[in-house]
Amino acid sequence: MPDTQISDPLLRIVVEKELLSRARLEEIVEEHERTGNPYREILIDMDIVKEDQLLQLLAEHMGTRVVDLPSLNIPTEVVKAIPPSTARMYNVVPVEAGPNSVVLAISDLMDPELMDEIMFVLTRDVSFVLAREQDVKTLVERFFKDDNGAVDAMLTGLESEMEESGELPALTASEDLKAIEEAASSTPVIRFVNLVLYQAVESRATDIHFEPFEKEFKIRYRVDGALYEMAPPPQALALPVISRLKVMASLNIAERRLPQDGRIQITVAGRQIDLRVSSLPTQFGESVVLRVLDRSVVSLALENLGMSDDVYELMTTDIGKPNGIIIVTGPTGSGKTTTLYSALQRLNTVEVKMLTAEDPVEYDIEGIIQVPVVETIGVSFPRLLRHFLRQDPDVILIGEIRDLETAQIAIQASLTGHLVFSTLHTNDAPGAVARLIDLGVEPFLITSTLEAIVGQRLVRLVCEQCKVAYEPDEAVLQQLALSREDVGSRSFYYGEGCPKCHGVGYKGRKGLFEYMTINDPIRDLIYNRQPTVIIRNKAIELGMRTLREDGIRNILDGVTTVEEVLKYTS
Repeated sequence: MPDTQISDPLLRIVVEKELLSRARLEEIVEEHERTGNPYREILIDMDIVKEDQLLQLLAEHMGTRVVDLPSLNIPTEVVKAIPPSTARMYNVVPVEAGPNSVVLAISDLMDPELMDEIMFVLTRDVSFVLAREQDVKTLVERFFKDDNGAVDAMLTGLESEMEESGELPALTASEDLKAIEEAASSTPVIRFVNLVLYQAVESRATDIHFEPFEKEFKIRYRVDGALYEMAPPPQALALPVISRLKVMASLNIAERRLPQDGRIQITVAGRQIDLRVSSLPTQFGESVVLRVLDRSVVSLALENLGMSDDVYELMTTDIGKPNGIIIVTGPTGSGKTTTLYSALQRLNTVEVKMLTAEDPVEYDIEGIIQVPVVETIGVSFPRLLRHFLRQDPDVILIGEIRDLETAQIAIQASLTGHLVFSTLHTNDAPGAVARLIDLGVEPFLITSTLEAIVGQRLVRLVCEQCKVAYEPDEAVLQQLALSREDVGSRSFYYGEGCPKCHGVGYKGRKGLFEYMTINDPIRDLIYNRQPTVIIRNKAIELGMRTLREDGIRNILDGVTTVEEVLKYTS
Protein backbone atom coordinates (compact mmCIF):
# COMPACT_ATOMS: atom_id res chain seq x y z
CA MET A 1 0.00 0.00 0.00
CA PRO A 2 1.91 3.10 -1.21
CA ASP A 3 1.81 6.20 0.96
CA THR A 4 -0.27 7.96 -1.67
CA GLN A 5 -3.04 5.45 -1.00
CA ILE A 6 -3.18 6.24 2.73
CA SER A 7 -6.24 8.45 2.80
CA ASP A 8 -6.51 8.81 6.57
CA PRO A 9 -4.30 11.73 7.75
CA LEU A 10 -3.64 10.16 11.18
CA LEU A 11 -2.28 6.96 9.62
CA ARG A 12 -0.21 9.03 7.22
CA ILE A 13 1.45 10.89 10.12
CA VAL A 14 2.27 7.65 11.97
CA VAL A 15 3.72 6.07 8.80
CA GLU A 16 5.81 9.18 8.06
CA LYS A 17 7.28 8.98 11.57
CA GLU A 18 8.20 5.33 10.82
CA LEU A 19 6.20 4.05 13.78
CA LEU A 20 4.15 1.70 11.64
CA SER A 21 5.33 -1.09 9.35
CA ARG A 22 3.61 -1.91 6.10
CA ALA A 23 2.32 -5.22 7.49
CA ARG A 24 0.87 -3.58 10.63
CA LEU A 25 -0.68 -0.84 8.49
CA GLU A 26 -2.65 -3.40 6.49
CA GLU A 27 -3.65 -5.13 9.74
CA ILE A 28 -4.98 -1.84 11.15
CA VAL A 29 -6.94 -1.04 7.98
CA GLU A 30 -8.50 -4.52 8.07
CA GLU A 31 -9.42 -4.09 11.76
CA HIS A 32 -11.01 -0.72 11.00
CA GLU A 33 -13.05 -2.17 8.13
CA ARG A 34 -14.11 -5.15 10.26
CA THR A 35 -15.12 -3.30 13.44
CA GLY A 36 -15.64 0.29 12.35
CA ASN A 37 -13.51 1.47 15.29
CA PRO A 38 -11.55 4.72 14.73
CA TYR A 39 -7.93 4.39 13.64
CA ARG A 40 -6.87 6.34 16.73
CA GLU A 41 -8.44 3.77 19.05
CA ILE A 42 -6.96 0.85 17.09
CA LEU A 43 -3.43 2.33 17.15
CA ILE A 44 -3.57 2.74 20.92
CA ASP A 45 -5.26 -0.64 21.60
CA MET A 46 -2.61 -2.43 19.50
CA ASP A 47 0.07 -0.60 21.50
CA ILE A 48 1.64 0.83 18.35
CA VAL A 49 1.79 4.24 20.02
CA LYS A 50 0.93 5.50 23.49
CA GLU A 51 -1.81 8.13 23.70
CA ASP A 52 0.56 10.86 24.94
CA GLN A 53 3.02 10.08 22.15
CA LEU A 54 0.22 10.24 19.59
CA LEU A 55 -1.01 13.58 20.95
CA GLN A 56 2.52 15.00 20.64
CA LEU A 57 2.73 13.88 17.00
CA LEU A 58 -0.64 15.47 16.24
CA ALA A 59 0.35 18.68 18.00
CA GLU A 60 3.52 18.94 15.90
CA HIS A 61 1.48 18.31 12.75
CA MET A 62 -1.09 21.00 13.68
CA GLY A 63 1.45 23.49 14.98
CA THR A 64 -0.09 23.57 18.44
CA ARG A 65 0.59 22.13 21.93
CA VAL A 66 -0.63 19.40 24.27
CA VAL A 67 -2.30 20.43 27.55
CA ASP A 68 -3.04 18.49 30.72
CA LEU A 69 -6.72 19.30 31.28
CA PRO A 70 -7.06 18.01 34.87
CA SER A 71 -4.29 20.37 36.02
CA LEU A 72 -5.89 23.45 34.44
CA ASN A 73 -8.07 25.81 36.45
CA ILE A 74 -10.67 26.79 33.85
CA PRO A 75 -12.68 29.86 34.98
CA THR A 76 -16.48 29.86 34.73
CA GLU A 77 -16.44 32.69 32.20
CA VAL A 78 -14.27 30.57 29.89
CA VAL A 79 -16.65 27.62 30.18
CA LYS A 80 -19.51 29.92 29.19
CA ALA A 81 -17.61 31.06 26.09
CA ILE A 82 -19.24 28.30 24.03
CA PRO A 83 -22.80 26.92 24.06
CA PRO A 84 -23.25 23.50 25.70
CA SER A 85 -24.66 22.14 22.43
CA THR A 86 -21.43 23.02 20.62
CA ALA A 87 -19.28 21.40 23.30
CA ARG A 88 -21.31 18.21 23.20
CA MET A 89 -21.68 18.11 19.43
CA TYR A 90 -17.98 18.53 18.67
CA ASN A 91 -16.55 17.11 21.93
CA VAL A 92 -14.50 20.21 22.71
CA VAL A 93 -13.62 22.04 25.94
CA PRO A 94 -12.75 25.79 26.10
CA VAL A 95 -9.49 26.40 27.99
CA GLU A 96 -8.94 30.09 27.19
CA ALA A 97 -11.22 32.82 25.93
CA GLY A 98 -11.01 36.45 24.93
CA PRO A 99 -13.62 38.93 23.67
CA ASN A 100 -13.42 37.60 20.10
CA SER A 101 -11.47 34.37 20.42
CA VAL A 102 -11.48 31.01 22.16
CA VAL A 103 -9.01 28.14 22.54
CA LEU A 104 -10.62 24.70 22.42
CA ALA A 105 -9.13 21.43 23.65
CA ILE A 106 -9.71 18.47 21.33
CA SER A 107 -8.45 14.89 21.47
CA ASP A 108 -7.92 14.03 17.81
CA LEU A 109 -7.22 15.46 14.38
CA MET A 110 -10.12 17.57 13.18
CA ASP A 111 -11.15 18.00 9.58
CA PRO A 112 -10.43 21.56 8.33
CA GLU A 113 -14.04 21.92 7.18
CA LEU A 114 -15.21 20.96 10.67
CA MET A 115 -12.88 23.56 12.15
CA ASP A 116 -14.37 26.18 9.85
CA GLU A 117 -17.84 25.05 10.87
CA ILE A 118 -17.02 25.49 14.57
CA MET A 119 -15.65 28.98 13.91
CA PHE A 120 -18.82 29.83 12.02
CA VAL A 121 -21.07 28.52 14.79
CA LEU A 122 -19.16 30.41 17.48
CA THR A 123 -18.76 33.59 15.33
CA ARG A 124 -15.26 34.15 16.74
CA ASP A 125 -11.63 33.17 16.09
CA VAL A 126 -10.92 29.63 17.25
CA SER A 127 -7.62 27.88 17.88
CA PHE A 128 -7.07 24.34 19.10
CA VAL A 129 -4.90 22.47 21.59
CA LEU A 130 -4.74 18.72 22.18
CA ALA A 131 -5.60 16.75 25.32
CA ARG A 132 -6.26 13.15 26.35
CA GLU A 133 -9.56 11.77 25.05
CA GLN A 134 -10.91 10.73 28.46
CA ASP A 135 -9.99 14.10 29.98
CA VAL A 136 -11.94 15.92 27.25
CA LYS A 137 -14.96 13.63 27.73
CA THR A 138 -14.86 14.07 31.51
CA LEU A 139 -14.86 17.88 31.32
CA VAL A 140 -17.55 17.97 28.62
CA GLU A 141 -19.75 15.88 30.92
CA ARG A 142 -18.90 18.02 33.94
CA PHE A 143 -19.31 21.45 32.36
CA PHE A 144 -21.94 20.78 29.71
CA LYS A 145 -23.97 17.98 31.15
CA ASP A 146 -27.51 17.41 29.87
CA ASP A 147 -30.20 18.17 32.40
CA ASN A 148 -30.94 14.53 33.11
CA GLY A 149 -30.92 14.67 36.90
CA ALA A 150 -33.53 12.00 37.46
CA VAL A 151 -31.90 9.54 35.09
CA ASP A 152 -28.43 10.26 36.49
CA ALA A 153 -29.64 9.69 40.03
CA MET A 154 -31.17 6.37 39.03
CA LEU A 155 -28.05 5.26 37.18
CA THR A 156 -25.87 6.08 40.19
CA GLY A 157 -27.57 3.49 42.34
CA LEU A 158 -28.70 1.10 39.65
CA GLU A 159 -25.64 -1.13 39.42
CA SER A 160 -25.27 -1.45 43.18
CA GLU A 161 -28.99 -2.18 43.50
CA MET A 162 -28.69 -4.86 40.84
CA GLU A 163 -25.66 -6.43 42.55
CA GLU A 164 -27.13 -6.35 46.05
CA SER A 165 -30.52 -7.73 45.06
CA GLY A 166 -29.14 -10.26 42.60
CA GLU A 167 -32.29 -9.44 40.65
CA LEU A 168 -30.47 -8.77 37.39
CA PRO A 169 -27.65 -11.20 36.62
CA ALA A 170 -25.09 -10.37 33.92
CA LEU A 171 -26.66 -11.63 30.71
CA THR A 172 -25.20 -12.56 27.37
CA ALA A 173 -26.92 -13.03 24.06
CA SER A 174 -26.56 -16.79 24.49
CA GLU A 175 -28.65 -16.89 27.70
CA ASP A 176 -31.78 -19.02 27.65
CA LEU A 177 -35.11 -17.36 26.99
CA LYS A 178 -36.39 -17.76 30.54
CA ALA A 179 -33.43 -15.89 32.05
CA ILE A 180 -33.85 -13.04 29.58
CA GLU A 181 -37.60 -12.84 30.27
CA GLU A 182 -36.95 -12.70 34.02
CA ALA A 183 -34.36 -9.95 33.59
CA ALA A 184 -36.66 -7.95 31.29
CA SER A 185 -39.41 -8.18 33.90
CA SER A 186 -37.21 -7.25 36.88
CA THR A 187 -38.07 -4.15 38.89
CA PRO A 188 -34.86 -2.19 38.14
CA VAL A 189 -35.28 -2.69 34.38
CA ILE A 190 -38.98 -1.77 34.36
CA ARG A 191 -38.31 1.36 36.44
CA PHE A 192 -35.40 2.36 34.27
CA VAL A 193 -37.28 1.91 30.97
CA ASN A 194 -40.28 3.83 32.29
CA LEU A 195 -38.07 6.69 33.44
CA VAL A 196 -36.28 6.86 30.08
CA LEU A 197 -39.62 6.96 28.24
CA TYR A 198 -40.99 9.58 30.66
CA GLN A 199 -37.95 11.83 30.28
CA ALA A 200 -38.03 11.50 26.48
CA VAL A 201 -41.68 12.54 26.32
CA GLU A 202 -41.15 15.41 28.79
CA SER A 203 -38.21 16.60 26.65
CA ARG A 204 -40.47 16.53 23.56
CA ALA A 205 -38.24 13.92 21.90
CA THR A 206 -39.45 12.59 18.56
CA ASP A 207 -37.22 9.49 18.63
CA ILE A 208 -35.42 7.41 21.27
CA HIS A 209 -32.40 5.35 20.20
CA PHE A 210 -31.20 2.33 22.22
CA GLU A 211 -27.82 1.35 20.78
CA PRO A 212 -25.59 -1.51 21.97
CA PHE A 213 -21.87 -1.25 21.20
CA GLU A 214 -18.89 -3.43 22.00
CA LYS A 215 -18.01 -1.63 25.24
CA GLU A 216 -21.05 0.51 26.05
CA PHE A 217 -24.80 0.87 25.78
CA LYS A 218 -25.96 4.26 24.48
CA ILE A 219 -29.36 5.90 24.75
CA ARG A 220 -30.00 9.01 22.68
CA TYR A 221 -33.00 11.32 22.24
CA ARG A 222 -33.82 13.31 19.14
CA VAL A 223 -35.21 16.70 20.17
CA ASP A 224 -36.02 19.38 17.57
CA GLY A 225 -34.18 17.33 14.97
CA ALA A 226 -30.88 17.01 16.90
CA LEU A 227 -29.63 13.93 18.79
CA TYR A 228 -28.58 14.22 22.44
CA GLU A 229 -27.02 11.44 24.47
CA MET A 230 -28.13 10.75 28.02
CA ALA A 231 -25.78 9.43 30.69
CA PRO A 232 -24.86 5.93 29.49
CA PRO A 233 -26.44 3.11 31.53
CA PRO A 234 -24.44 0.03 32.60
CA GLN A 235 -23.66 -2.17 29.61
CA ALA A 236 -25.27 -5.10 31.43
CA LEU A 237 -28.62 -3.38 30.92
CA ALA A 238 -28.50 -3.59 27.10
CA LEU A 239 -30.06 -7.02 26.62
CA PRO A 240 -32.72 -6.78 29.40
CA VAL A 241 -33.73 -3.21 28.44
CA ILE A 242 -34.10 -4.07 24.76
CA SER A 243 -35.97 -7.25 25.70
CA ARG A 244 -38.27 -5.19 27.93
CA LEU A 245 -39.06 -2.87 25.00
CA LYS A 246 -39.79 -5.86 22.77
CA VAL A 247 -42.12 -7.30 25.41
CA MET A 248 -43.96 -3.97 25.63
CA ALA A 249 -44.29 -3.91 21.82
CA SER A 250 -45.50 -7.54 21.69
CA LEU A 251 -42.46 -8.58 19.64
CA ASN A 252 -40.78 -11.98 19.74
CA ILE A 253 -37.92 -11.61 22.24
CA ALA A 254 -36.49 -14.99 21.22
CA GLU A 255 -35.95 -13.73 17.64
CA ARG A 256 -32.78 -11.63 17.59
CA ARG A 257 -31.65 -12.35 14.01
CA LEU A 258 -34.38 -10.57 12.04
CA PRO A 259 -35.68 -6.96 12.09
CA GLN A 260 -39.07 -6.52 13.78
CA ASP A 261 -41.62 -3.72 13.98
CA GLY A 262 -44.26 -3.09 16.61
CA ARG A 263 -46.12 -0.49 18.62
CA ILE A 264 -46.35 0.52 22.29
CA GLN A 265 -49.13 2.55 23.86
CA ILE A 266 -48.31 4.15 27.20
CA THR A 267 -49.74 6.88 29.39
CA VAL A 268 -47.25 9.56 30.43
CA ALA A 269 -48.24 12.44 32.71
CA GLY A 270 -51.86 11.75 31.89
CA ARG A 271 -51.25 11.78 28.12
CA GLN A 272 -51.71 8.82 25.81
CA ILE A 273 -48.49 8.28 23.88
CA ASP A 274 -47.94 5.96 20.92
CA LEU A 275 -44.44 4.60 20.33
CA ARG A 276 -43.59 3.03 16.99
CA VAL A 277 -40.91 0.39 17.58
CA SER A 278 -38.24 -0.81 15.15
CA SER A 279 -35.61 -3.40 16.11
CA LEU A 280 -32.55 -4.08 13.97
CA PRO A 281 -29.94 -6.84 14.57
CA THR A 282 -26.39 -5.46 14.80
CA GLN A 283 -22.94 -6.84 15.51
CA PHE A 284 -23.28 -6.29 19.27
CA GLY A 285 -27.00 -6.88 19.81
CA GLU A 286 -30.27 -5.37 18.68
CA SER A 287 -30.56 -1.64 18.06
CA VAL A 288 -34.05 -0.37 18.88
CA VAL A 289 -35.52 2.97 17.82
CA LEU A 290 -38.80 4.29 19.17
CA ARG A 291 -40.68 6.96 17.22
CA VAL A 292 -42.63 9.04 19.75
CA LEU A 293 -46.09 9.96 18.48
CA ASP A 294 -47.41 12.52 20.95
CA ARG A 295 -50.44 14.39 19.68
CA SER A 296 -50.19 16.89 22.55
CA VAL A 297 -47.00 18.41 21.09
CA VAL A 298 -48.11 18.29 17.45
CA SER A 299 -50.78 20.81 16.53
CA LEU A 300 -52.60 19.51 13.47
CA ALA A 301 -53.79 22.93 12.35
CA LEU A 302 -52.69 24.74 9.18
CA GLU A 303 -52.48 28.08 10.95
CA ASN A 304 -49.90 26.70 13.41
CA LEU A 305 -47.42 25.35 10.84
CA GLY A 306 -45.59 28.65 10.44
CA MET A 307 -46.61 29.40 6.85
CA SER A 308 -46.39 32.98 5.67
CA ASP A 309 -49.75 34.66 5.04
CA ASP A 310 -49.55 34.29 1.26
CA VAL A 311 -48.61 30.59 1.39
CA TYR A 312 -51.35 29.93 3.96
CA GLU A 313 -53.96 31.58 1.69
CA LEU A 314 -52.79 29.58 -1.36
CA MET A 315 -52.87 26.32 0.61
CA THR A 316 -56.31 27.05 2.04
CA THR A 317 -57.67 27.79 -1.43
CA ASP A 318 -56.18 24.69 -3.07
CA ILE A 319 -57.30 22.19 -0.43
CA GLY A 320 -60.83 23.54 -0.86
CA LYS A 321 -60.95 22.45 -4.51
CA PRO A 322 -63.20 19.49 -5.38
CA ASN A 323 -60.49 17.56 -7.21
CA GLY A 324 -56.81 17.63 -8.13
CA ILE A 325 -53.51 16.48 -6.65
CA ILE A 326 -51.50 18.35 -4.00
CA ILE A 327 -47.99 17.02 -3.32
CA VAL A 328 -45.74 17.81 -0.36
CA THR A 329 -42.01 17.23 -0.89
CA GLY A 330 -38.98 17.11 1.34
CA PRO A 331 -36.57 14.64 3.00
CA THR A 332 -37.52 12.27 5.81
CA GLY A 333 -38.28 14.19 8.99
CA SER A 334 -39.16 17.46 7.28
CA GLY A 335 -42.76 17.53 8.54
CA LYS A 336 -44.56 16.39 5.39
CA THR A 337 -46.97 14.13 7.28
CA THR A 338 -47.87 16.87 9.75
CA THR A 339 -48.66 19.26 6.88
CA LEU A 340 -50.87 16.69 5.17
CA TYR A 341 -52.67 15.78 8.41
CA SER A 342 -53.27 19.47 9.06
CA ALA A 343 -54.87 19.80 5.62
CA LEU A 344 -57.05 16.75 6.29
CA GLN A 345 -58.04 18.13 9.68
CA ARG A 346 -59.18 21.36 8.02
CA LEU A 347 -61.43 19.32 5.68
CA ASN A 348 -62.57 16.86 8.35
CA THR A 349 -66.32 17.48 8.52
CA VAL A 350 -69.33 15.18 8.53
CA GLU A 351 -70.01 16.02 4.85
CA VAL A 352 -66.57 14.81 3.65
CA LYS A 353 -65.44 11.18 3.51
CA MET A 354 -61.66 10.75 3.75
CA LEU A 355 -59.50 7.66 3.29
CA THR A 356 -55.76 7.39 3.91
CA ALA A 357 -53.22 4.74 2.88
CA GLU A 358 -50.14 5.10 5.09
CA ASP A 359 -46.93 3.22 5.79
CA PRO A 360 -47.40 3.22 8.75
CA VAL A 361 -50.35 5.17 10.20
CA GLU A 362 -48.73 7.97 12.25
CA TYR A 363 -51.68 9.42 14.19
CA ASP A 364 -55.22 8.23 14.74
CA ILE A 365 -57.60 11.01 13.62
CA GLU A 366 -61.25 10.80 14.55
CA GLY A 367 -63.54 10.82 11.50
CA ILE A 368 -60.91 9.67 8.98
CA ILE A 369 -60.61 6.08 7.77
CA GLN A 370 -56.90 5.23 7.96
CA VAL A 371 -55.50 2.04 6.44
CA PRO A 372 -51.91 0.82 7.01
CA VAL A 373 -49.85 -0.50 4.10
CA VAL A 374 -48.50 -4.00 4.85
CA GLU A 375 -46.31 -5.05 1.93
CA THR A 376 -45.49 -8.46 3.47
CA ILE A 377 -49.08 -9.64 2.98
CA GLY A 378 -49.63 -7.87 -0.33
CA VAL A 379 -51.44 -4.81 1.00
CA SER A 380 -49.58 -2.27 -1.14
CA PHE A 381 -50.42 1.32 -2.07
CA PRO A 382 -51.74 0.39 -5.55
CA ARG A 383 -53.89 -2.44 -4.22
CA LEU A 384 -55.38 -0.26 -1.47
CA LEU A 385 -56.06 2.62 -3.85
CA ARG A 386 -57.96 0.42 -6.30
CA HIS A 387 -60.28 -0.55 -3.46
CA PHE A 388 -60.43 3.03 -2.16
CA LEU A 389 -62.13 4.20 -5.35
CA ARG A 390 -65.00 1.79 -4.65
CA GLN A 391 -65.52 3.28 -1.17
CA ASP A 392 -67.00 6.56 -2.49
CA PRO A 393 -64.44 8.92 -0.88
CA ASP A 394 -64.17 12.67 -1.39
CA VAL A 395 -60.53 13.00 -0.27
CA ILE A 396 -57.70 10.45 -0.49
CA LEU A 397 -54.29 10.61 1.19
CA ILE A 398 -51.53 8.45 -0.29
CA GLY A 399 -48.59 8.21 2.10
CA GLU A 400 -46.04 8.33 -0.72
CA ILE A 401 -45.99 8.05 -4.51
CA ARG A 402 -43.28 5.43 -4.98
CA ASP A 403 -43.97 3.97 -8.42
CA LEU A 404 -45.79 4.50 -11.70
CA GLU A 405 -48.78 2.35 -10.70
CA THR A 406 -49.43 4.42 -7.57
CA ALA A 407 -49.04 7.66 -9.54
CA GLN A 408 -51.47 6.45 -12.24
CA ILE A 409 -54.15 5.53 -9.69
CA ALA A 410 -53.71 8.92 -7.98
CA ILE A 411 -54.20 10.62 -11.36
CA GLN A 412 -57.23 8.44 -12.11
CA ALA A 413 -58.73 9.37 -8.73
CA SER A 414 -58.18 13.06 -9.43
CA LEU A 415 -59.70 12.85 -12.92
CA THR A 416 -62.81 11.14 -11.51
CA GLY A 417 -63.54 13.94 -9.04
CA HIS A 418 -61.40 13.24 -5.95
CA LEU A 419 -58.98 15.51 -4.09
CA VAL A 420 -55.69 13.62 -3.62
CA PHE A 421 -52.85 14.41 -1.19
CA SER A 422 -49.47 12.69 -1.30
CA THR A 423 -45.72 13.08 -0.74
CA LEU A 424 -42.55 12.73 -2.83
CA HIS A 425 -38.91 12.66 -1.76
CA THR A 426 -37.38 15.53 -3.75
CA ASN A 427 -35.17 18.44 -2.74
CA ASP A 428 -37.63 21.17 -3.67
CA ALA A 429 -41.08 21.79 -5.14
CA PRO A 430 -40.08 22.12 -8.83
CA GLY A 431 -38.08 18.87 -8.62
CA ALA A 432 -41.30 16.92 -8.00
CA VAL A 433 -42.30 17.37 -11.65
CA ALA A 434 -39.10 15.72 -12.90
CA ARG A 435 -39.59 12.91 -10.39
CA LEU A 436 -43.10 12.15 -11.69
CA ILE A 437 -41.85 12.13 -15.28
CA ASP A 438 -38.97 9.83 -14.24
CA LEU A 439 -41.57 7.43 -12.83
CA GLY A 440 -43.17 7.33 -16.30
CA VAL A 441 -46.11 9.72 -15.86
CA GLU A 442 -47.01 11.51 -19.11
CA PRO A 443 -46.69 15.32 -18.87
CA PHE A 444 -50.25 15.92 -20.14
CA LEU A 445 -51.59 13.89 -17.18
CA ILE A 446 -49.50 15.94 -14.74
CA THR A 447 -50.81 19.22 -16.18
CA SER A 448 -54.39 17.91 -16.06
CA THR A 449 -54.36 16.94 -12.39
CA LEU A 450 -51.60 18.64 -10.40
CA GLU A 451 -52.77 21.73 -8.47
CA ALA A 452 -49.80 22.57 -6.25
CA ILE A 453 -46.47 21.31 -4.93
CA VAL A 454 -45.27 22.29 -1.46
CA GLY A 455 -41.57 21.99 -0.60
CA GLN A 456 -40.71 22.13 3.07
CA ARG A 457 -38.04 21.80 5.78
CA LEU A 458 -38.07 22.05 9.56
CA VAL A 459 -35.76 24.48 11.37
CA ARG A 460 -35.23 24.96 15.09
CA LEU A 461 -36.55 28.07 16.80
CA VAL A 462 -34.32 30.34 18.85
CA CYS A 463 -35.13 29.92 22.54
CA GLU A 464 -37.15 32.97 23.61
CA GLN A 465 -35.72 32.78 27.14
CA CYS A 466 -32.06 33.19 26.17
CA LYS A 467 -32.09 34.77 22.69
CA VAL A 468 -29.39 37.37 22.10
CA ALA A 469 -29.29 39.94 19.31
CA TYR A 470 -26.18 40.56 17.22
CA GLU A 471 -25.19 42.38 14.05
CA PRO A 472 -24.15 39.99 11.25
CA ASP A 473 -20.80 40.53 9.57
CA GLU A 474 -20.24 40.74 5.84
CA ALA A 475 -19.31 37.06 5.54
CA VAL A 476 -22.68 35.98 6.96
CA LEU A 477 -24.58 38.40 4.73
CA GLN A 478 -22.67 37.12 1.72
CA GLN A 479 -23.63 33.52 2.51
CA LEU A 480 -27.27 34.57 2.61
CA ALA A 481 -26.93 36.78 -0.50
CA LEU A 482 -28.12 39.78 1.51
CA SER A 483 -26.97 43.39 1.56
CA ARG A 484 -26.92 45.81 4.50
CA GLU A 485 -29.88 47.56 2.89
CA ASP A 486 -31.85 44.28 2.90
CA VAL A 487 -31.28 43.87 6.63
CA GLY A 488 -31.83 47.51 7.56
CA SER A 489 -32.00 48.05 11.32
CA ARG A 490 -33.09 44.49 12.11
CA SER A 491 -30.91 42.27 14.34
CA PHE A 492 -30.01 38.63 13.94
CA TYR A 493 -30.42 36.31 16.95
CA TYR A 494 -28.92 33.21 18.54
CA GLY A 495 -29.65 31.36 21.79
CA GLU A 496 -27.04 31.48 24.57
CA GLY A 497 -28.38 28.34 26.21
CA CYS A 498 -30.47 28.20 29.40
CA PRO A 499 -32.31 25.65 31.58
CA LYS A 500 -35.51 26.13 29.58
CA CYS A 501 -33.86 24.90 26.36
CA HIS A 502 -31.47 22.50 28.17
CA GLY A 503 -28.53 24.66 27.19
CA VAL A 504 -28.85 24.25 23.42
CA GLY A 505 -30.20 27.71 22.54
CA TYR A 506 -33.16 26.30 20.60
CA LYS A 507 -36.65 25.28 21.64
CA GLY A 508 -39.28 24.02 19.21
CA ARG A 509 -39.36 23.82 15.42
CA LYS A 510 -41.31 25.34 12.57
CA GLY A 511 -41.61 24.82 8.86
CA LEU A 512 -40.00 26.62 5.95
CA PHE A 513 -42.16 26.44 2.84
CA GLU A 514 -41.99 27.04 -0.88
CA TYR A 515 -45.35 26.84 -2.64
CA MET A 516 -45.47 26.25 -6.38
CA THR A 517 -48.92 26.77 -7.83
CA ILE A 518 -49.44 24.86 -11.08
CA ASN A 519 -50.83 27.69 -13.19
CA ASP A 520 -51.00 27.96 -17.00
CA PRO A 521 -47.40 29.17 -17.61
CA ILE A 522 -46.06 26.33 -15.45
CA ARG A 523 -48.37 23.84 -17.19
CA ASP A 524 -46.98 24.88 -20.58
CA LEU A 525 -43.42 24.22 -19.38
CA ILE A 526 -44.36 20.82 -17.92
CA TYR A 527 -46.24 19.83 -21.08
CA ASN A 528 -43.16 20.66 -23.16
CA ARG A 529 -40.89 18.67 -20.80
CA GLN A 530 -38.79 21.67 -19.83
CA PRO A 531 -35.99 20.98 -17.29
CA THR A 532 -36.44 21.65 -13.58
CA VAL A 533 -34.29 24.78 -13.60
CA ILE A 534 -36.55 26.42 -16.20
CA ILE A 535 -39.67 25.52 -14.22
CA ARG A 536 -38.08 26.80 -11.00
CA ASN A 537 -37.07 30.12 -12.56
CA LYS A 538 -40.55 30.63 -14.01
CA ALA A 539 -42.16 29.83 -10.63
CA ILE A 540 -39.87 32.37 -8.91
CA GLU A 541 -40.69 34.91 -11.61
CA LEU A 542 -44.39 34.33 -10.90
CA GLY A 543 -43.92 34.91 -7.17
CA MET A 544 -42.80 31.63 -5.58
CA ARG A 545 -40.65 32.21 -2.48
CA THR A 546 -37.88 29.58 -2.28
CA LEU A 547 -37.01 27.65 0.87
CA ARG A 548 -33.88 29.80 1.33
CA GLU A 549 -35.90 33.00 0.95
CA ASP A 550 -38.48 31.77 3.46
CA GLY A 551 -35.61 30.93 5.80
CA ILE A 552 -34.20 34.45 5.45
CA ARG A 553 -37.66 35.82 6.25
CA ASN A 554 -37.60 33.86 9.49
CA ILE A 555 -34.06 35.04 10.32
CA LEU A 556 -35.09 38.66 9.84
CA ASP A 557 -38.17 38.06 12.00
CA GLY A 558 -35.89 36.81 14.80
CA VAL A 559 -37.44 33.34 14.74
CA THR A 560 -34.47 31.14 13.78
CA THR A 561 -30.72 31.36 13.23
CA VAL A 562 -28.44 31.69 10.23
CA GLU A 563 -26.95 28.26 10.99
CA GLU A 564 -30.32 26.52 10.80
CA VAL A 565 -31.29 28.13 7.50
CA LEU A 566 -27.92 27.40 5.88
CA LYS A 567 -28.07 23.82 7.11
CA TYR A 568 -31.50 23.00 5.70
CA THR A 569 -31.72 25.11 2.54
CA SER A 570 -29.54 25.52 -0.54
